This record gives sequence, structure tokens and C-alpha cells, in this order.
Amino acid sequence: MSRGLKAPFKDYEGKKIKDKHIRITKSMMDNENFRKLKPSTIKVYMYMKLWANGEREFNYSKSLGSKIVSQMTFSNAVKELIDRGFIERVYFSNGGGHKPNRYKFSNNWIKNN
Repeated sequence: MSRGLKAPFKDYEGKKIKDKHIRITKSMMDNENFRKLKPSTIKVYMYMKLWANGEREFNYSKSLGSKIVSQMTFSNAVKELIDRGFIERVYFSNGGGHKPNRYKFSNNWIKNN
């Protein structure tokens, strides 16, 4: 396959041939910190990775997260992701001015194993 061309997704991977995707490696899935994450936290993490579109830093609002899970579950998931070293909070918004929180992906989950 030539450089720059991407293989289309299989029909069991989704409806769209050219769809967005995320990377979750085997070493991450085998990591004890990842395995200890609650299912709802993994779901939030995957949506954050999708939203970040390959960038290390990204904005993610509570209202966006509450489209996936409840606001309380979202808050708990973010706390768990921070505590286990998967993300760091770069900017905290108290909701004033409708500015979303800013996060960055971290590799501290590897060290915390």
C-alpha cells in the first residue's frame, strides 16, 4: 500500500469507510492501571481521545461529557483518569464565561503501575 493511503475500515468496525478512530495499544490494555479503570471511565477516556483528534492537549467540557454519561459519572471519571495518570488538567474552568476545561494526555499511567 502506498504512503498516505489508509486501509478502509471493515464493515464490522463501523458504517463509514473513512471514519475517525483512536489508538489503544496492547501495552496500555495490559497495564494494571488501565485494567483497574471503571468501564464508564474507559468510555470517557475513549471519547476524549476521539475528541482530541490526535492532539496531546484538548478542551473538553462537562456538558460534552454529560452527553456520554451523567455529570456525576463524568466528574468521577475525570478524577480517576487524573489520579491514575492518564490525563492532566491544564486549565480548570469554574463555568464562568462558558470556557471548557483543558486537559492533556499523560504517560504517568505507565509509571504508576
